[in-house]
Order: sequence, then C-alpha cells, then structure tokens
Amino acid sequence: MASNSVISTAALREPGVSDPKHYARRVTWLAIVHPLLLVCSLAGIVLLVWRGELFVTLAQRSNVETLTIAFFLVFFTYFTFATVPGAVGAVRIGWFRLRLRTARDPARVEAKRLAALGKRGLGAAAAFDKVVELEGHAGQPWELEIQDAVGSLGRLRFDGVGVTHVDAFRGGSSSLLGYVERKLRELSGEPVAIVQWASTGGEEHLQYVAMARALAATWPKLTLTADQRELLAREVCELCGALRDEAFLPDWEFGGEHKLPIIPEPLGIISLSRTEKRVDPLSSMTAALVIIVIVVGLICYFLARPPWVPGR
Repeated sequence: MASNSVISTAALREPGVSDPKHYARRVTWLAIVHPLLLVCSLAGIVLLVWRGELFVTLAQRSNVETLTIAFFLVFFTYFTFATVPGAVGAVRIGWFRLRLRTARDPARVEAKRLAALGKRGLGAAAAFDKVVELEGHAGQPWELEIQDAVGSLGRLRFDGVGVTHVDAFRGGSSSLLGYVERKLRELSGEPVAIVQWASTGGEEHLQYVAMARALAATWPKLTLTADQRELLAREVCELCGALRDEAFLPDWEFGGEHKLPIIPEPLGIISLSRTEKRVDPLSSMTAALVIIVIVVGLICYFLARPPWVPGR
C-alpha cells in the first residue's frame, strides 16, 4: 500500500519542481504536449473518417459495438477543440523564444511578449494548512513582488492561510502556488501543505479560509523570518521568464482519483481509492496524450493488418 501511495502522489499531485530551471523545463514540456495532443487527435479523426467503412464493417461482423467508433470520433474531436488554444500558445512561445535568440534588441522583444499577455486580473488562489505570517507582523497580510528586469508579473498576497496571485496575466498559475508550497517547506524546515485550491474547489476554498480566519487565535502558524522572506522572494522572481511563457498556455486544472480494485470489474464491490484536490496538469495531459497515441497506434495497426472476421 505504501508503494501505491507513492505512485499516486507522484503521478497525480506533486510536479516535483525543485528549482527555477526545472520549472522552465516543465513549462517547455507543457508547450510540447499541447500541440502533440492536437496533432494526434486530428490524425485519429482523419483515419476514422478515411477508412470508416472498414471499421464499421469490422464492428458489425464482430462482437464490437458500432457505437465505439462514434465514441472515438467524439473523443478525438473533444481533444482537438480543447487543445487548440494550447497549441496556439505553444506556437507563440516558440516564436518569441526564436525572436529573443536572434533579436538585436532582446529588451524590445521581451516588452512585446509582456504586452501580448493582455490585461491583468485576479489569479490563482489556494489555502495552506497553517497561517503563513512574517516574524514581528503576526496576523498581518504581506506580499511578494514577482518581478525581474523585464517587468512585473503581479504579486503573491499572503493573508492568513490564504495565498493569492494578484495582478496576474491570464488567471495566473496554480503551479506557481505549488512551487511556493515546496519552497516554504524547504526554507522553514516545517511541514506545510496546500489543502484547498480555488481552481478545483472554489466554494470549499472560501469556506476553509473563512473558518481559519474565525479561529485565527488557535490555528497553527508558520512564521518566516526576514531572511527567509527574502530568499523566497528571490526564488519566486527567478521564475519570471518561465511564468511569462506559461501564461500563453491554458491552465488546465482538475481533481483526480486513484483507484485500486480489490474485487475486479465487472463486480467491483470493493476498491481502495485516493483523491487529490488538484492534479498536476503535466501529468494529466501526458496521460491523455499516451492514451490517444495508443488508440491511434491501434487504428494504424488494424489498417495495416486488418483482422479476420466471419464473412470477410
């Protein structure tokens, strides 16, 4: 059971981002997965439409339900439309990176990239299991500026158990808050975790923050020193380049459930399950890509080597 817990945590919840360079690589992989999902989904649609008669014949003369073909068409169509914004964002990321490498005035290109992100607004929000406060400023909200030489990407506002990305582009990033959670543990040496995400449980998040505010006098606290605050601010500011790229991509946020059946289907009477309030987007999208690649691969296999069925 311990190994199952480790697998589910690694696959569903923890992105495992250890430093700014790792965060940037993760954004790059996200930018790769989005267009791959689009291309593979389009390939699945084209193959099913092109050889639809063959697959319908195979389904009708075997024990396979014909509606399975319609299901896969809907499945591919859904991912095609869902991944178009991400694919466009990935192209824009690649375009700006190319321009930055070849430009005579990189600062001008950076300014254009920042302007292309659009208007600012309220970003991602989450709540910790502890009140995160500064030494000597108990009970007072505080902020971290997310800024480098190019410009500001907003601020992280800590207020009680809550943390919010304010003045963010395109809704901010929940992955940024997950990175802050990890850094708080490393800097303080104390256990602290995000227990509510506004992206996947808005109402529960608000209820939790209100309850923690009402019980502030007895709620557990994590107190940061001035030096720890400065270190955290430095770590966050080093993410600015990756955050500007990430803002071009849609922020897919889902909850997740990992199930281990004790009595297998079709009975499925007893099963063990573990739920996560937020699934790592890279893990979920990569899993979707793997499934689509497998399905498209099977379609290609059946086209190359059609199975024998009665009546053919």
